[in-house]
Amino acid sequence: MKQLGAVAAVGGLGGLAGCTQGDDSTDTPGGGGSTGTDDGGDGGGSGGAPDYQLVELNPPPTSLDFSSEPGARQITMVTHDASTSFFDPTIGGLHDAASQLGWEATFTGPSSGFSVQEQVNILDSVVDSGPDVIATTIADPAAYDDVINRALENDIPVVTYNTLALDREQMREKYGRALAYTGQDQVAAGYVCGLSMLEKLPDDASTVTPGLSDPGHSALSARAEGMEMAVRQNSDIEVTDRLNYTGDSNEGVSRIENHLTANPDLDGIMGADAFTWFIGNAIANQDMADSVVGGGFDLTGETLEHINSGNLKYTTGQDPYSQGYFPTMQMFAYMDRGMPPKDYPTGAEVIDQSNIEFAQTRSGGWGQLREYHGA
Repeated sequence: MKQLGAVAAVGGLGGLAGCTQGDDSTDTPGGGGSTGTDDGGDGGGSGGAPDYQLVELNPPPTSLDFSSEPGARQITMVTHDASTSFFDPTIGGLHDAASQLGWEATFTGPSSGFSVQEQVNILDSVVDSGPDVIATTIADPAAYDDVINRALENDIPVVTYNTLALDREQMREKYGRALAYTGQDQVAAGYVCGLSMLEKLPDDASTVTPGLSDPGHSALSARAEGMEMAVRQNSDIEVTDRLNYTGDSNEGVSRIENHLTANPDLDGIMGADAFTWFIGNAIANQDMADSVVGGGFDLTGETLEHINSGNLKYTTGQDPYSQGYFPTMQMFAYMDRGMPPKDYPTGAEVIDQSNIEFAQTRSGGWGQLREYHGA
């Protein structure tokens, strides 16, 4: 296997992992696909432009008052999938910020799994209810256009988090402004995941599989793209076709097990979403922890337990707590101090045996935080 400095690259990707669609010099859609200027310009004499984020001074739909205590406001945060425990830290961050500000907060979304159409229907109802601000994921480049424009026309500011299927110029064309985004650059985070896979593989590895639960989910497809890019650019390992393991645990684990048994020479498999634990289940069921490197995304309790037991070798976190906390704080600064919200990169956090103990301790607190807030 040819492996071109993958281990060193994992440690040197802080800037790459933190990029978001705030870079106006790149127009790459896909849930945070922008990774800087085309030639990596450093702002010096080399001819490349520096990375930047153009911040538009759109006045808030409020009267600024710097001489008295700000009043309470209502923020509603809407997700594309409220059925997964992945968003427990997001809910905790939302309510931590709201309680510090004296705001009311609501978190909602489809309760039966990922659904863009159901999320849009919920957003329509949220706009009708008239909150002060809305934070939402945007998992499709066109489906949210009408409801977001309706919110803005009704003086309800909108920010985004976790998943954004549009670049900033596309949002300007659709909404008349670039909506601030808190979350990962998905392609860059996928690249970190792919480099982590290379770091864990044996020297004679030859084949890896990328997997995801929903090929139509823009962020997951962008992560898979980054994973594949990292492996192909930094090794001569073959990357198989993407495995769609669905969001159903029984069906998903079964599909992964079938893939493992049908590909006995497979060296690694990595997931692009919160269902990475399906891979851990399949590897455990087939007793293949010593022969197949499993890894992927997100910090669900099941995935962390598989790392602790050795069925998975690593996972890639995206700081879902900050995805609830910072949009709320930024909207306070906007509504009451006139400071426009800005993209906030949450980076990529690699969890493996070296830090699993603390990761599990932290993860175990999110349910307690929700209970504390009554959320």
